[in-house]
This record gives sequence, structure tokens and C-alpha cells, in this order.
Amino acid sequence: MTNIIFNLSSISMRMRQQGSALILALWVTSLLGLLMFGVISTVRLQNVLSHEELQRTKALIAAEAGIAIAVKMLLTEPSAIIADGRVYLFEFDKINLSVRLRSEHGKLDVNLSSLENFSKLLRSNHATPYQIEQLAQELRKRRNSAEPVKDLEELLEATSMTTDLYQRILPFVTLWSGRGMPDARFADEPLRLALNLKSVSRSMGNPGSAMSIEVQAELPDSYKAEISTTVLLGSTGTDDSLYRTVQWQER
Repeated sequence: MTNIIFNLSSISMRMRQQGSALILALWVTSLLGLLMFGVISTVRLQNVLSHEELQRTKALIAAEAGIAIAVKMLLTEPSAIIADGRVYLFEFDKINLSVRLRSEHGKLDVNLSSLENFSKLLRSNHATPYQIEQLAQELRKRRNSAEPVKDLEELLEATSMTTDLYQRILPFVTLWSGRGMPDARFADEPLRLALNLKSVSRSMGNPGSAMSIEVQAELPDSYKAEISTTVLLGSTGTDDSLYRTVQWQER
């Protein structure tokens, strides 16, 4: 009887060992499967990212070409392209380009405008009375200390302006107009209304040398990328460039 019990115990032990081995094998197989799935997913993701990066690079290069086209026309055919916000369509290497130009003369110069007009712009963009008073005081303080705003993002960094308010006023402000009052011929309607500027014909007038250029490039597969830039036309005096870039943003 003892031998039978011993043999049954041995069989039971072997069965437990075999069961443990089977569980281990299944666990290893599952783990390898998960690892392989992770590797495959990573490779696929890298391929997608590589394709995305390639598409973005193509679109941005085309958008830069659109900027060059716009600058060339401004310098050689100024009457053919008007910097009042209207859209011009071009094609570059089978890529569709939408080009929009705005004269900085039509914007409110943060450093040169009256604080009253600055406050009017804030009010028209839904700033609270407290925000308006606070921001006007902060801008006055900078002017009194002879610290002009050198980059529009300083409105976020050096004042209490919120990101939301900054984004709302951004299309209407500049640092490069050289004017205390926006030129109504090139100002967008929301700014004209905010400052009570008279609407005048846009077909006449000098747009100046400071331009905002927005170019959206759309590839044949509908992928899109955009560049927004501000340029100062004319030789910089340091090289052969016909313009100088003072602001650049890619989206």
C-alpha cells in the first residue's frame, strides 16, 4: 500500500510540475505575443510619424515658396497684390497655396498708439473693465521706464494679459507700423469699428514696408500646414536679402 501511495504521490507531483510548466509556457507565449504586438505597433507608429513628418516638411517648404512669391510680387508688381487681407491662390509643384497679406500700417502699434485706443481694442475683444485698466497701467509703466515691447509675446510674459485675450487681439496689433494710429485703408473691420475709423477705399495708398504674410499649403492628399510671418521689405544692409523676417510661426 505504501508503494502505491508513493507512486500516486509521484504521479501527482509530476502532474503538478507538468501543469506548472504548461502555465509557464502559456505565460511566456502570451508575453512574447504582447512584446511582438508592442514592437509591431511601435514600428507602425514610427512609419506613421515618419510619413507625417515628411508631409509636414513638404507643406512647409511649399508655404515658404508662397512667402517668396508674395514678396517678389510686392517688390515687382505691387499693384497686382493688395495687402488688405484678401486671399490669393497660387500653385507650387502641384501644391495649392492660399496667400493672405496684411499691411502692418492697418494694425494698432502697441508702442506708439494711445492708451485710450489700446483700451478700446481690449474692450472690443471682451476684456473686463478690470483687465483693461490693469493692462493699460502696465503698458504705461513700460513706456515711462523707456522699455518698449520688442516682441508681441511680451504682452503675455510681462503683463497680466491672458492667453485667450492675447489670441483675440493678436491679428490687430503690431510693433512695426511706425504709426500712432492705424491706416483705415488697410485695417480689418473689427479694428475700424473698435477705433471708430472711417471706412475708405483700399485701392489707393501706400501699404508700407512692414507686411504680415500668411500662407497655407495643401498637398494633393489634403494634408495642410501654415506659416505666418511678418517681414520688413527692403535691403537689410548686411546682405543681399530683399527683406528681413521679424516674426515667424509654423502651424
